Amino acid sequence: MGVISLMGLLVLVIAGIKIYQMVVLKQYNLKLIRLIRMGGLFAAAFGVLSQIIGIVQALEAIRAASDISPEIVMGGAIVSFYSTIWGLIVLLVSLPIYYVLKEFIKLKMTGNN
Repeated sequence: MGVISLMGLLVLVIAGIKIYQMVVLKQYNLKLIRLIRMGGLFAAAFGVLSQIIGIVQALEAIRAASDISPEIVMGGAIVSFYSTIWGLIVLLVSLPIYYVLKEFIKLKMTGNN
């Protein structure tokens, strides 16, 4: 989940840089703007990959143990979903930021204030 959090932080830092450029410096360019979307997509993909790895590890542990309670299995399954949920939250935050900034910059670049 650290990598997912890092991607979320990257998204927010780039968005902050772009907003600073637009508001303070009055610079309107699309440089770095795709990294916002890419960071969100990477976070979601990494969350799903982490869940699959966690479930595979849990299944290996279940196979190795002869007697395991259903509560332990379900507890592990629930924990495996946390990374996916966090990755999707980062994606759901990054996509609106990306599209709003992109459309605003395009609007300013074409001169339609």
